[in-house]
Amino acid sequence: MVDLPEIRWEELAREKLEGKSYSEIRAELAGSGLTEEEVSRIIRKVDEIVLKAETGKKQQERSRLWYRAGLFLAVLGLIIAIAFNAGIILENLSALLVYSPFLAGILVMLAGKMMRRRQPGTHEGGPGPIRKRRPFK
Repeated sequence: MVDLPEIRWEELAREKLEGKSYSEIRAELAGSGLTEEEVSRIIRKVDEIVLKAETGKKQQERSRLWYRAGLFLAVLGLIIAIAFNAGIILENLSALLVYSPFLAGILVMLAGKMMRRRQPGTHEGGPGPIRKRRPFK
């Protein structure tokens, strides 16, 4: 089997994500002199890369949705808590019930943050941008 360099895999996957069909990619690869079996293996590998990218994108959207919902709930809970402390609304409820939307919002925000951290590829290993510029003392 002819092994394409890693750059070529990513290039084919990017073309597929941009809207190129598998039949066009297949015709391009067949025109370059590869056998049908090699073309099928390459298409399978490209399909795996595209599927992984699409799945990661959906998970990232879901974690952003959770984070935004938690932020909205926390802000709403904060407004309710301020109004409660000012004596404007809900004067005869317990403080735990009044503060619970704020606390729930914070927890939902943290859940969204943790969902994002668990996704592969969102956190690069290594020292980070600051440590790359100046050496560790």
